[in-house]
Amino acid sequence: MYIVIAGGGKVGFYLIKTLLPYKHKISVIEKQNELCEKIANQLNVCVVNGDGTNIEHLTECNVEKADIFIAVTGKDEENLIACQLAKRNFGIKRTIARVNNPKNITVFEKLGVDIAVSSTSIIADLIEQEVDYSGMKTLMKLKNGKISLSEILLSSTSPVKNKRLKEINIPRECVLISVIREENVIIPNGDTLLMEGDHILAASSIEDQQELKDFFLG
Repeated sequence: MYIVIAGGGKVGFYLIKTLLPYKHKISVIEKQNELCEKIANQLNVCVVNGDGTNIEHLTECNVEKADIFIAVTGKDEENLIACQLAKRNFGIKRTIARVNNPKNITVFEKLGVDIAVSSTSIIADLIEQEVDYSGMKTLMKLKNGKISLSEILLSSTSPVKNKRLKEINIPRECVLISVIREENVIIPNGDTLLMEGDHILAASSIEDQQELKDFFLG
């Protein structure tokens, strides 16, 4: 997933650091030279020394290719304008804005920002819930983030397509909860046949999410 972040201060820096382990491609727009150098040297991501409310600077970091645009500067009005530009001028479908004054949340959402939040940790969680690892999406985290509830869409190339559950060995630390086929919810058993287009709900530890993805999607 390609994510563009406007604002490289403490909030932006922490957000980048939180998201990097998930292998996202990240670009940052920051006004201050010293912060740009710090981010580029310590976090090794693409940094544009500019203003997130400037169309030329947004263009410079290829914001039109972004899956998510996030504005986390210290000024609410800049975060609002940056998100509006990303959506209206570059067609970004998902925008998230940091709101320093919680009273502005409703205003932001009425003016077109998809999600307005006042906590960095919430922003990071929201992104991970949006992430689709080529057919696998995190729906929820439980037990202080140690357990993940994932939705997996079986494709035509899935190694388990057209196989019954009793014919495959699901990873030990993963639990298959249900299979959703069109509008039907199937409680799985050994005879359940997995088919292309099935949505599988499974629980696993965060560490085993990649193994779960590899098992069902290859």
